[in-house]
Amino acid sequence: MIKVLIADDQLLFRVMLEEMLKKDKDIEIVASCAGGEEAVKLSQLNKPDIVLLDIQMPDKTGVEALKDIKTHLPDTKVVMLTTFEDIENISAAYQLRADAYLVKDIKPDILIMAIKCIYNDIVLFHGSVFSAMVSSKMMLFQNTNDRVEIGDIVFDSVDVAIMKQIAEGKTNKDIARLLNYSEGTIKNRVSRILSTTGLSDRTEISVFAIKNQII
Repeated sequence: MIKVLIADDQLLFRVMLEEMLKKDKDIEIVASCAGGEEAVKLSQLNKPDIVLLDIQMPDKTGVEALKDIKTHLPDTKVVMLTTFEDIENISAAYQLRADAYLVKDIKPDILIMAIKCIYNDIVLFHGSVFSAMVSSKMMLFQNTNDRVEIGDIVFDSVDVAIMKQIAEGKTNKDIARLLNYSEGTIKNRVSRILSTTGLSDRTEISVFAIKNQII
């Protein structure tokens, strides 16, 4: 029996995930919680085989919880199960020895199969996550023009590509397909662009991109 702990602050998703995984005869849900701090405590208490961690959680992020769990329970497998595919979180999880980095749009049967693979010492990275890792390493050898600096803001190549596609009228779904990311990641990226620039909507991003010769 594979003992699994789930940590995700979205109650509906967490409950649905519990119910889905419990249907498999090889999986036992030993605990579930909404925060990173609690995930660490419950991991030490229940000693699960696998911990499923969201990235963005109250009191302690998934990455922070990953670090603590691996420190106290080095043999426990830790899976990042999230909508975030930014290279910062991926890199941090990789360096802290996450056993998998999966995106929430994964199909239920594939997730169950992934859990069983991870339990048997196979390290897994979602295709879009792996692409982000490869692209990040490739950028080390590319011209620095892949990054655009406007005022005090530096946009990486993915931000630039997203703004170009927005200016061309593409939806998040279109952009996700073109750039090989999940729709959730594109949505998060767009939100970050809006927050960083102080712009209010996609139309203003389009104007911003044209004004600053991004396209």
